[in-house]
Amino acid sequence: MWENKRKHQTAPFDFYSKQTIAFIVVFLLFVILKGCPTLGITHEYAGEFLANDSGVSHGGFEWSSQYTASLVIRGTRGDLILTHKIGLGDYLRKHEFSVTDFAEVAGNISFKIEGRAASLFIVKEDTIWNRQYDGYFTGNKTSDLSEKVGYLPIEPFVGFNSSFYIDLRFLPGQPEPDLIALIKDAI
Repeated sequence: MWENKRKHQTAPFDFYSKQTIAFIVVFLLFVILKGCPTLGITHEYAGEFLANDSGVSHGGFEWSSQYTASLVIRGTRGDLILTHKIGLGDYLRKHEFSVTDFAEVAGNISFKIEGRAASLFIVKEDTIWNRQYDGYFTGNKTSDLSEKVGYLPIEPFVGFNSSFYIDLRFLPGQPEPDLIALIKDAI
């Protein structure tokens, strides 16, 4: 009888002890993972990268190419991958670029490509390409100020001359929550 009474007295302690330990483990995981810059919400964007040697979007070029573009971000870091799709050869010497400092705020995305700042804005009505890219995040480098959208540096794209026109655009994607979001929901 003494053993039965003792088990009954420690049962609530065992329950709260397990619950407390579980809470502490979840809390520590949250704190540790939250501080890791490579973890966080995953963003995946698919789009196109256009380039030509004329400095403007249309006409006057001797060389032009189109690339498929993929931007995968985890937390604030990721990769921009360009794959040559069509055109008069491929001047790019590198096709995978490091992306850091990613942020998406109020219809814009900003990040650094190989350490150089870039900003892409949502374009509601695309006047450059006859509305073909309505609703895309867009950034370009052009010598025609009337078609300037966002900011895209030429320096990371080794093989391109500084006078080239470049244009990067992505369809907005839905971010995918990861472990941190699941832990937040559990708490």
